[in-house]
Amino acid sequence: MKYMFDFYLQTMKTAILSWFQYRVGQYFYMIGMVAEPVVYLVVWSTVASAQGGSVGGYTAGGFAAYYIVWTLVRNINIVFTPYGWEWRIQRGELSAMLLRPVHPIHYDLAFFAGSKIVVIVMWLPIAALLTLLFHPTFNTTPLGVIVFFFAIVLLLLIEGLFALLVSGLTVKNLILLFLGGVAGWALDRYLLSRREKAARAAD
Repeated sequence: MKYMFDFYLQTMKTAILSWFQYRVGQYFYMIGMVAEPVVYLVVWSTVASAQGGSVGGYTAGGFAAYYIVWTLVRNINIVFTPYGWEWRIQRGELSAMLLRPVHPIHYDLAFFAGSKIVVIVMWLPIAALLTLLFHPTFNTTPLGVIVFFFAIVLLLLIEGLFALLVSGLTVKNLILLFLGGVAGWALDRYLLSRREKAARAAD
């Protein structure tokens, strides 16, 4: 357990140093990811103001809060994609990575976890500027912030594992998954019909 903790800690440190080394490029990438939510923010804030201050119960400040938080979520919600795993397989890099004492998924999770620290630091000035321009109204609690944090962590974990799963899918595996799903659905319907018949017999 201590070995894994040290591995994650050192990999996260490496990711932080790597991302800060190329901070200008990372900032331009972040600006590109922020552009779409900001466009939506401007549009819906304008619509809310034109409709007397709200649209469907959402005020301009509520829209601002939503889209400012979305700029953070959108930048954090980036992990190693299935295309990346496919690239590793095609170039033969995955075979070498599997010879290491730690599975590659741990490296990806640790590296991206460290990179998100840089993302948050770089996002803060953007969030501050958007806050000054659009005056968001945040209605949250300390518990809500804690739940939001763990939801983001769980999202990264699920996406990372899903990318690993999808990268190994072939046509054969997809067919097997489909047949397995159909078999599961059929079994569920069969058991449901048996329960209904038993319930009617009991009546």
